[in-house]
Amino acid sequence: MPELPEVEIVRQSLDKKIKQKKVKKVIIRNRNLRFKIPFNFKSYFKNKKIIKVGRFSKYLIIYFSQGSYCLIHLGMSGTIHIVENKIINKFTNSSFYNSLFLPKKHNHVEIIFDNFKIIYNDPRRFGFFQLIKSSLDLKKRFNHLGPEPFDPSFDLTYVSNFFKGKNKDIKSFLLDQKFVSGIGNIYASEILFLSKINPFKKVGLLNKKECQKIISNSKKILLKAIVKG
Repeated sequence: MPELPEVEIVRQSLDKKIKQKKVKKVIIRNRNLRFKIPFNFKSYFKNKKIIKVGRFSKYLIIYFSQGSYCLIHLGMSGTIHIVENKIINKFTNSSFYNSLFLPKKHNHVEIIFDNFKIIYNDPRRFGFFQLIKSSLDLKKRFNHLGPEPFDPSFDLTYVSNFFKGKNKDIKSFLLDQKFVSGIGNIYASEILFLSKINPFKKVGLLNKKECQKIISNSKKILLKAIVKG
């Protein structure tokens, strides 16, 4: 499953390519993703100008000029490919995981621009698209999630307060998106290895120095993966 760094690389690739571009049309080849693609999806996108591509946690956010949004979650196996018109693309994948080339099967959504298109491919179909009408609805959509590791609020005070009275092991907490957003199994393991903390250690037994290591190494590991990508 793509984690925060992989999704951030996709965001950077898409933002560079589709920012300030207008959508010509949308082709839906399969509506049956984790949640069915809405029937108004084509009309929602058509002729809209994209202001930018943002991200929160593992979610991509397409910002439209009219003040509406589209969330994209890649699920377990989703990838987004950028395909140029009349150019044979050596690599199409907008990130560094799964196939670098556009697969022949499981291309469910095509968003078409003047000289290129982006294609959503997802063999397992656990990803989804969600249309959001306002900034208030967008904020509400993420109310259940904790801060990202890069957020200034993810500090010693926050972590200590969250752990207070809890008896769960630290790795389970790093995977809990209500505690911190965007970390998956691979990076949780790397963070704890770098911090020299047993993944099964109960959070009630962690001292302040260990908590601070987790905070700083969370930022370090994720940033390193983004830069490397």
